[in-house]
Amino acid sequence: MTRSDFSGFLKRLTGAQVLAPDQIDARAKWLEVALIPMLAIGLAWLASPADPMLASTLFPWLWFAPVLVALRYGVMPGLLASIPLLLNGLLANHWGLTGKDFAPEYFFGGGLLVLVCGEFSDVWRDRNLRMEETYLYVTERLSRLTKRHLLLNLSHDRLEQEMLARPGSLRDALARLRLIAIEGNPTALPMPGATGLLQLLSQYVNIESATLYTLKPQGLNTVLGERVASLGEAVDLAPDDELLLLAIESCSLAHIASREVSLERQSQHLVVAPLLAGDDTLVGVLVVTRMPFFSLNVENLQMMSAILAYYADNLRHAPGVHLLQQRLPTIPALFAEEFVRMILMQKKIGIPSHIVVMTFNGPQREEIPGEFLRIKRGIDLYWQTQVNGKPVIAVLMPFASSSTKDGFLLRIESWLQGRFGGNFDTLGIHLRAIDFAQEDPQQALAGVILG
Repeated sequence: MTRSDFSGFLKRLTGAQVLAPDQIDARAKWLEVALIPMLAIGLAWLASPADPMLASTLFPWLWFAPVLVALRYGVMPGLLASIPLLLNGLLANHWGLTGKDFAPEYFFGGGLLVLVCGEFSDVWRDRNLRMEETYLYVTERLSRLTKRHLLLNLSHDRLEQEMLARPGSLRDALARLRLIAIEGNPTALPMPGATGLLQLLSQYVNIESATLYTLKPQGLNTVLGERVASLGEAVDLAPDDELLLLAIESCSLAHIASREVSLERQSQHLVVAPLLAGDDTLVGVLVVTRMPFFSLNVENLQMMSAILAYYADNLRHAPGVHLLQQRLPTIPALFAEEFVRMILMQKKIGIPSHIVVMTFNGPQREEIPGEFLRIKRGIDLYWQTQVNGKPVIAVLMPFASSSTKDGFLLRIESWLQGRFGGNFDTLGIHLRAIDFAQEDPQQALAGVILG
């Protein structure tokens, strides 16, 4: 073995994925908790049979084992990894191998060190989890915003080309599709609004024959589920169709005209496109069997992927949004969709969010809301409505702590002072702050809006 081969082997052995993998199996975790201290004790007996606890050395080397376990897995695994050291001490004391200078403080100090390291590990793993969840949410939201921007751009281009041939814009059609997916009955079909989705694709992408299927998990794989809706003369999709397998594996659209596709056997279909939500969840798959040759181009395929992703995003949160809209009939779909996401994030990992509800009662109650909406923050979502004839604005602040909410209110009060010469009290603005961590946000918001 050459030096370069040995260096590569050493890097693979001590790499980040070996020493600190992202996912650790529960069996492997408890196996390490048992084996690491036992290995350390075995090495101590091998290196120093007369002092197997290494108590006479200048540093308590044996405590490295439970400390490493505590830093890797937390307090409880670290304490469990300390038990073999205690048993080793009792065995060494029984055989008279502890030495005359040995004291119980050896175990007290070591146990305290394990507790400190385990608590440090628990705190930072919890913070790391929060950061990862926040990153995933921001990434998902960026993905959704990117898809919506793409749809708007494609809608603008399509309107320039076919304004006289087709009524309305793609943006309007997608808004109707969102209403079908979210405000329709989510229990009616596995994919509410599936027929409307196919009709929309027929109008804007020129598909002539297509079928929608669900996807279901089977072990570690994803397999074809039931047929949901079809357009034109439907042709059944085989579970082992190569375009389907390629689309599921790559989580992207696969079509026969792609340069990367080389089919071993002829497929009966032209395009297989997965319905991929913003968090990379596979909702279903669209199979296109027939479409005009000139329509099989990059622009149409890109539009098809964007429409399917937009539908999948709305479909994933449709049940929760549907229940919320039943409770608050006037709530906008986008506000309700983000509201449901924030409630799920709060329940899952405890990331805080707030809603600030402002009710305008003063003589300038009609003027202030319009001016206020012009200075809104980009990350927040706003819902303007009427309660008992009074203007009300609800501001949803994702991932906002109490200090962030207080800073927002101070900024608004400073703006009111400069623009209207008063504060919340003098201008008759009633505030109701809803903390997701302290109360049920749906019930609190319904209490304000419904009275």
